[in-house]
Amino acid sequence: MKNIRILIVEDERIIAMDLQLQLQALGYSVCGVVANGKLAIDKAREQLPDLVLMDIHLEGPMDGVDAAREIHQQLRIPIVFLSAYAEDATLQRAESALPYGYLVKPVSPRELHATLQMTMVRFGIQRNTDIQVERFCRAMEVGQLEVWEWNVEIDQMNVFSLNEEELLSPNSVVCESIRHFLQQIDSRDESAVAEAIERTRQDGGSFNVSFRTHAEDPANVRWMETHGKRFDEGANGGRIIGVMQDVTGRRQTEERLRQAVIVFDSTAEGIAILDAERKVISVNPAFTQLTGYGIDEVEKWSNIDVIYQVPHSATFLRQLRQGERKLWQGNASYQHKNGSMINVWESISVVPGVDSTIGNYVLVFSDISSVLAAQEQLDFLAKHDPLTNLCNRRMLYDRMEYELSQVVRQNKMIAVLLIDLDHFKTINDSLGHGLGDQVLAVVAQRLQDCMRASDTVARLGGDEFCIVFGDIDTPGSVDQVAQKLLARLAEPVELEKTTCYVTGSIGIALSPADGITVEELLRNADQAMYGAKHAGRNRHCFFEPVMQRASEVRLHISSGLHQALEQNQFYLVYQPIIEMATRKVAKAEALLRWRHPEHGDIEPSVFIPIAEDCGLIDEISEWVFDEALRNVGIWRQKHGKQLSVSINVSALHFREADNHHRWLDKLASSGVPGDALVLEITEGLLLGTPVGVQEVLERYHAAGIRIALDDFGTGYSALSYLKQYRLDYLKIDQSFIRQLAEDQRDLALCEAIIVMAHKLGLEVIAEGVETVEQAAILRASYCDYVQGYLYSVPLQMEQFTALLQKNHGMILGAGC
Repeated sequence: MKNIRILIVEDERIIAMDLQLQLQALGYSVCGVVANGKLAIDKAREQLPDLVLMDIHLEGPMDGVDAAREIHQQLRIPIVFLSAYAEDATLQRAESALPYGYLVKPVSPRELHATLQMTMVRFGIQRNTDIQVERFCRAMEVGQLEVWEWNVEIDQMNVFSLNEEELLSPNSVVCESIRHFLQQIDSRDESAVAEAIERTRQDGGSFNVSFRTHAEDPANVRWMETHGKRFDEGANGGRIIGVMQDVTGRRQTEERLRQAVIVFDSTAEGIAILDAERKVISVNPAFTQLTGYGIDEVEKWSNIDVIYQVPHSATFLRQLRQGERKLWQGNASYQHKNGSMINVWESISVVPGVDSTIGNYVLVFSDISSVLAAQEQLDFLAKHDPLTNLCNRRMLYDRMEYELSQVVRQNKMIAVLLIDLDHFKTINDSLGHGLGDQVLAVVAQRLQDCMRASDTVARLGGDEFCIVFGDIDTPGSVDQVAQKLLARLAEPVELEKTTCYVTGSIGIALSPADGITVEELLRNADQAMYGAKHAGRNRHCFFEPVMQRASEVRLHISSGLHQALEQNQFYLVYQPIIEMATRKVAKAEALLRWRHPEHGDIEPSVFIPIAEDCGLIDEISEWVFDEALRNVGIWRQKHGKQLSVSINVSALHFREADNHHRWLDKLASSGVPGDALVLEITEGLLLGTPVGVQEVLERYHAAGIRIALDDFGTGYSALSYLKQYRLDYLKIDQSFIRQLAEDQRDLALCEAIIVMAHKLGLEVIAEGVETVEQAAILRASYCDYVQGYLYSVPLQMEQFTALLQKNHGMILGAGC
């Protein structure tokens, strides 16, 4: 028998000594003898005896029951009470200390020995049981499990909550009914849990069910998993015992994994999982869709490099293996299964393994071929004209900067040709912008066809083009190119239902002679182009320094035109138109003049084209119409004359639909009849099939206004115009009249025009008549009207009024 160490707690010294002698005689070891409860607790802590023999009634404030209870709770040492008292009150108090025995004095050595031996046997069994229970509870705690049991017969459910301080203590047991337990479950899961428990209660067996707890805030909802089994106990009914575990974290992890799987399978980006040797382990459906390779094929690859057109470098792979890169992103090129190339944006992530090694690589890519194609298209559009696909102004500047750098570095010469199509606004206004765009596309192609692949052909906007080419030996070679361009432009342009003709004016600047910067060359080429236009269009012109002065004059005139209307610097003069049959003034042509406060009178041939270019022609034409209408009204009212006044109308007047409405309204409100006005238009207006022009002319006719075709024979003459449009007068240009008496061909042309006009019901007005011989020939040819210096220079209003009063408007001494 093991030497059992016993602590004696007895306040009567003789009894304590007797007990000590008896125990020693029985073979026990007495490790201490104390007389009160506090000393008993202290001694027990110090000696840790195997058993405490405790008297109940002790000296001091703490009796044996209190001391025994403290020793049991703190040290788990078995207690045997030895007392002279055995009344019920004493026994009930002693029970709270959970003693292993209770002896009533006096006690015999034999009884004492038997009690102590049974106590130690019982304590050993209990101690082993406690160790097993504690081990079980610790395991349940590690697994975060709660034990519960439901006594079916009395509907009592106990939940044992495990904690580190006191396992299975009375305070850790929650007692409730099964109904109260179910009320704590989320309504979505309550019925499933109730059915599982009820089925187990009735049929036996076990169940396993998961549920959510009820919570006002969804963020506080917890997931629980419970297992239960029914145990039958005969007459005592049965119990369902089980465990319950909080699996919120696991469910969240499972949900994230489920979402990850969905993302992996459904994402539009290709994903490949690689091992540490970069061999493919798994790919998602998007990988197969984008590359054409299935999982069975890629798993046979030695590594992922098979798919690359240009695999990653050895240095890059070394950086990945050594951990210098954890994530890489960039462009790459893959080889599709069908052999085509795929441009991708690729991301490679390193997944760490054990011992800081590489566990896996995750490769994610998206096909950016369409993005790159769109980017290339945007880059192209940023540098090219969308209509003609020629270079735009931005790219032209870049090319010119490069060519100019070559000029300086290699001492070479380059040429800049600025091309403006002649009267293209008329084409746009008459044919419409759709067909006008087709003409521009044809022109662009013709320009490209005339130049080398190394030359730059650009569209600057509208109908303006620019050509830059280098490696020029002499200006003569530039002259040849310009002539070739003009000839090519002049060829007919075949459109859907019509044919039109286009010519161009070309200005040429050479570098370094005419400038060494982009701005200088373009400005000087532009000035040369204006020189070509003023020289008659459909020609080319090289830049000359004098053009700079002309350009400054144009700028000055353009600025002055804005003030001319505001400051009443414009005025009209009237050139009489003589009726040949009566030699009387029958009509007058209103001619615009500009008296500049600094530069004096400026000719219309100078400022009218500039007014058209800068957009002031409509305002000026409006002023001319108002002034002419006012004056002709005065003349008709005072002199009773059937006089009419001719007004030159710009082709731009027909561009705006409101212009003719406004003029007709002014005519109606003035009280002047429509036949008092004649509108003079040029053949260029009638080119092709001008949209809306014929309708506007018909409305002017309906109001009584007459229409005269000015400068007949100098433009795009076509007899079909005379047939198609309602005209009243043909005006023979003075270029045919000037040599009328000397040149038989001019005479033949004039006679033919007069005869043709009369056959068509038109009257003829001859311009620029300056000699008696010219007048006589026109009279003999039956020309209806004439005007020119032979009869009168253009007169201001007062002078023209005086002419009307003199001899009733008859022109004398003209020899006609």
